[in-house]
Amino acid sequence: MGTPGLFIVAVIGLLAGALGRLLLRGRPSRFASLIAGVVGALLGPPLAAVAGYPAEGPGGLALGALAGAVILLVPVALLTRR
Repeated sequence: MGTPGLFIVAVIGLLAGALGRLLLRGRPSRFASLIAGVVGALLGPPLAAVAGYPAEGPGGLALGALAGAVILLVPVALLTRR
């Protein structure tokens, strides 16, 4: 399977950001969680491949995006305590 298109990465990233926000119980803002999801979708799968866990296909992209989003959202949640 080839590289997914930017639209697919953006959609999966937005969904991963929303799910990451739910996992962190709504701590980060909606905008920050959606941006973290898109960045996580772009960076998560290549970093997983470097770590030895190739993320292939839509499922791998979704898991990589979710992991990337949560990794990016944890520091945001810690820095923006209410």
